[in-house]
Amino acid sequence: MISNPELQTAASINTIPPELLCRIFNFLFPARRLDELTAARVDDIRSLRLTCRRFCQWASPLLIPEISVSMTEPSLERLKNVSGHQLISSGVRSVHVKLPYYEQRMAADLTQFAYSHIAGMSQHLGQLKDVISDKLHERASYNLPDWVNYEVIQLGKNLISAWNSIYTTNSEGSQRDSDEHITYRKILTDAHREYQLLFEAQQQMRENGVFLSTIASALAKMPHADGLKITDGQDPYHKEDTYLINRDYRKSIRAVMLSPHTWSDASELYPDPDFEPPVEFLHRLPVAIHRAGASLREVKFKCSAPCSYANLSMSPSERVSLVESLQNLQTLIIEAAGKEAMSGWFFDHQEDAMALVSDFLSALLQSSGVEDLTISSFNLRSLNELLTGAHNQSLKRLHLVGARLRAGILGEYLARVKGPCDVVLEQVEILGGRWADQADELRSLSRASTTVIQPFGDEFRRGRATNVCNAEEERMLNNYLQRSSSVNPLRNRNI
Repeated sequence: MISNPELQTAASINTIPPELLCRIFNFLFPARRLDELTAARVDDIRSLRLTCRRFCQWASPLLIPEISVSMTEPSLERLKNVSGHQLISSGVRSVHVKLPYYEQRMAADLTQFAYSHIAGMSQHLGQLKDVISDKLHERASYNLPDWVNYEVIQLGKNLISAWNSIYTTNSEGSQRDSDEHITYRKILTDAHREYQLLFEAQQQMRENGVFLSTIASALAKMPHADGLKITDGQDPYHKEDTYLINRDYRKSIRAVMLSPHTWSDASELYPDPDFEPPVEFLHRLPVAIHRAGASLREVKFKCSAPCSYANLSMSPSERVSLVESLQNLQTLIIEAAGKEAMSGWFFDHQEDAMALVSDFLSALLQSSGVEDLTISSFNLRSLNELLTGAHNQSLKRLHLVGARLRAGILGEYLARVKGPCDVVLEQVEILGGRWADQADELRSLSRASTTVIQPFGDEFRRGRATNVCNAEEERMLNNYLQRSSSVNPLRNRNI
């Protein structure tokens, strides 16, 4: 009978039976009487212990190539412990700073906290109902346990009913509540007290500089750590609406209620949010790391749209410090991430938002040593001016996603690059010109090898940007750009 490999336990050193390990060790020793602890036998044992120590020495740096840290005390404590461990810290190459945050109004106002989770639970129940009835069988955002049924949906409705008395501040109704409703309300009020404590701890380390200084000093202690990644908590594997997916629903509800928010969550929490997510760390962290004595060679920013850009503002001296902190930069990846593809950052809700973001990006692009540059989903017409003022002469790879460029700007930028450069233009829109002409210009750049993906423009529908070619034309266009064909498929077409 052939055993099913899926049922076999994965083999590892940790699962080897102790008896087998003893046999291996005994095999390494010459056959001697156990009572004869000769010098040779002691040497054998010493050699074996030294071998294990060497394994530990060389394996430990492989444990944590990238360490994550967020605005919580346990997270900062772990970072300090790792950076202080000589072996483990020597293997760290990058620090991933996660900046989801706890929100002031949610912490201060129990009714707002209740309202948010009443809405969240209602949405969750609607999804559960659709999944149970197979309406979303193939599109479920998470694997639904088999035991989830309409009784679970009724439980959710009972929870909402109990929380409604908190949201409406109906004290008379709450006094007549059943023991069950009292229990359900306590789940929410207990979680809110914990949320308040998390918010207070976050604010304290945000205001007193502990968060900045701890990360900077830790990175400076780790000899090979030269990468910084900052995100706002966008996690494709984290499901924020999974209130009832645990049999012990108290655990899953508590986990959802104590989860911090991404920057773009504000627009869902309130119609007119007035709070400020921690965007200041985008420019303050590199500066603090530089002042601590560390040198950054790789920086990645991937954050959803904040409801306020005010804290992105820099004084002239702060801007100079940011530019100086990135002088050794080789890789720069800036993604305006969102829950939906190509959602990007938007600036219509704040008068000076575009100017603040442009100033920040301009400072990032001052490093002349950047070899790998990605800018994704920034809805900026000022990107044209940013590229015009950038001095990335060492560029080897450029990836633009969702950019809106004036005709000729990209060619001028790439003409300053001194060596071969791979260029990827994804959903890039050409303003005030035609892609046919842009393709000719890009092809004429001898040091650039260009690939386009879904190019946009209004050359065929004036005033309305659309995809300028179909899949076959896109393939032919890329052949033309990479000089494997002499035919520009965007010319002389019958539109």
